[in-house]
Amino acid sequence: MLGVVAAVALWWAAYLLLFRQDRRRLRTGLALLLALWPSVTLLADLVLRGRPPGEVLLLVAGAVGLVGALTLGVTVVVGAAVVSPLESGPVGRLLSGLGGLALLIAPWAVVALVGTETPLGIGVGVAGGVIAAHMGLAFLVFLGATVPYQLFPSRRESTGIIILGSVLFDGRVPPLLRRRLDRAVAERERLLALGIDPVLVTSGGKGDAVNPPESTAMAAYLVGVAGVPADRVRTETSSRTTEENLLYSHRILDEAGHQGPYIITTSGYHAFRAALLARGLGFDDEVVGGPTALSYLPTATLREFVITMSYRKRWIAALVPVTVALVVLLVRAA
Repeated sequence: MLGVVAAVALWWAAYLLLFRQDRRRLRTGLALLLALWPSVTLLADLVLRGRPPGEVLLLVAGAVGLVGALTLGVTVVVGAAVVSPLESGPVGRLLSGLGGLALLIAPWAVVALVGTETPLGIGVGVAGGVIAAHMGLAFLVFLGATVPYQLFPSRRESTGIIILGSVLFDGRVPPLLRRRLDRAVAERERLLALGIDPVLVTSGGKGDAVNPPESTAMAAYLVGVAGVPADRVRTETSSRTTEENLLYSHRILDEAGHQGPYIITTSGYHAFRAALLARGLGFDDEVVGGPTALSYLPTATLREFVITMSYRKRWIAALVPVTVALVVLLVRAA
């Protein structure tokens, strides 16, 4: 048990060090998960007295994988149920919902298949358990990185605020985008109280015959509704992606004589991924997020999870043997 206590102290120290150094890293989520694992084991040992410490550690690891798979499954099912028909057709919602149900059923299906004690049943059960556990653990790592980033924003001083755009509705600023702008206004007011009058850059160039560029409508909202002086607002109308948002907006501020790092405002669910991209581009910006409607949060979280994990495909592949070993050990223990 002393070994578990030492592991708890070591992993929590590692997590806090990583989080303090740079919160814009996915590995902070992995460190948090590894810190929670022995921490929960200490509590489980009180309930499972008499069990060897290694067995308790294994059982807790299996429980963590189960929680991850169920959490992801619930998120997928809820997201499929509440997603707007404008974002996903009936086939997409059906397939997504079935995928979520498969994750929810997987743990019991694995137990049933392994219980057949046939080579085929055990093989299929282990394979299904590996897929569900690996996806579940990856989702917990993602949540462990993105949720603390949103909950504990850094109060940075800067002369520039970049607001990331999103889709307009009939040329108007919808609620999701308005919250991003309102968060930028709140950051401006905080800086004004410190004696800093920042320049706000609205970023987004997507437009068509019906809708103006996102940044144009955003700037009109800032000046006409939020009361920001027009001479403190700039528009960036060329970008099509978040990376371009950051690059082109930095260029505008830099050419105007400002020096980063800057503050970036977006939606809360998008803040961590935007921070990852900023870090990858070499910017030391701080990203803060506005609130997201609960009805949209499951779908938005899933989208961010899939895109963020696509940046770390090598990590996902490298950790597959760990998940395989975990599932095999749990099956043998059962």
